[in-house]
Amino acid sequence: MADRNADLVVETAHLTKIYQNRQIALNDATLTIEAGAVLGLLGPNGAGKTTFLRLILGLHRPTAGWAKVFGRAMNPNAADLRRRIGYIPTNPQFPKGMTPIVYLDYIGRLFGMPRDARKPKLASLIRAVDLLPHSGEPIAYFTPGMTARLAVAASLINEPDLLIWDEPTHGLDIEARRSMLELIKTLAAQKTLILSSHNLTDVDEVCNHAAVLNKGQLIFHGSLQDLKGRIRKNHYELDLEGDQKSITKALALLRAMKEVLSALLRHRRLDLKLTDDVANTAVLAQVFQTLFDNKVTLVSVRSVGMQTEQAYLDLVEREESRGFTRLYTPAEAA
Repeated sequence: MADRNADLVVETAHLTKIYQNRQIALNDATLTIEAGAVLGLLGPNGAGKTTFLRLILGLHRPTAGWAKVFGRAMNPNAADLRRRIGYIPTNPQFPKGMTPIVYLDYIGRLFGMPRDARKPKLASLIRAVDLLPHSGEPIAYFTPGMTARLAVAASLINEPDLLIWDEPTHGLDIEARRSMLELIKTLAAQKTLILSSHNLTDVDEVCNHAAVLNKGQLIFHGSLQDLKGRIRKNHYELDLEGDQKSITKALALLRAMKEVLSALLRHRRLDLKLTDDVANTAVLAQVFQTLFDNKVTLVSVRSVGMQTEQAYLDLVEREESRGFTRLYTPAEAA
């Protein structure tokens, strides 16, 4: 157990934040984040995501519970711990009159970096985030994509071990978002990351762990695969190619299989539902063999209802439907 704890980058226990004795922003959140994890922090607006991140950063004091970063208690006075973290808030703002060179030099000085280390570092970061042609331009004229890339550079200048990025793709166009996701993938090989995001497709692409907050409550924490696996429905879509007579014959054979709940064909796209208790690998092998025997080509196959978005929505819906009964049952009251 001691060895495992040594690998924890973030650890929280019963972390709770109540603002002005009126708003419960976070309630009893307990989780761990191991080194090398890329955690997607999910939840609707007002779920407590930003509050959770600010508590991890020591920007707020918890009302109850605690947070540890790199094995040490985090609080507003733990500046030495924050030096090991790279943070990007939602919609980062920069001094409009500064240029990227001036701003990054300023941030490096705040971290106490000597000039001979600061200058090469900021130059390499400006190149890495593709701002070299704009390095001497005022930030006031930057596009949202350029501003996002400058935020990335600023979060990396102290060579942090942990990156905490709050909605890093928010407001970006398709090209800028793609560039940001590729950068995250590169950094994921070297750093531990916590990414808060509303874009569940982004989380699906770059994260390997997930934490789901809803109304201040942590309702899931685990691997992304575990999150998806919670709602496995044995539901698939298959795109087919072949003459209509062959497809019709194959369809009749599939419908006759006892493991097949339904097989509906729409414009050569087969919607296939299997019974929940079957081993899907064996049944799909039979399905593929049936298509092959009838000279039907399988163009593509994909699971339905196993993506992060579906899993997340299902989880939140079930949690809200449980409501008060989650905490109070007749058995407990007796």
